[in-house]
Amino acid sequence: MEKLRVGIVFGGKSAEHEVSLQSAKNIVDAIDKSRFDVV
Repeated sequence: MEKLRVGIVFGGKSAEHEVSLQSAKNIVDAIDKSRFDVV
């Protein structure tokens, strides 16, 4: 089965910048890499 390619959008200029970075890291760490190709 071919992997679905997904992009994680994060960051930006706001007071929540660091929260966004941590959230993106958590998603990348948790995603099923046998099913998804994270770019």
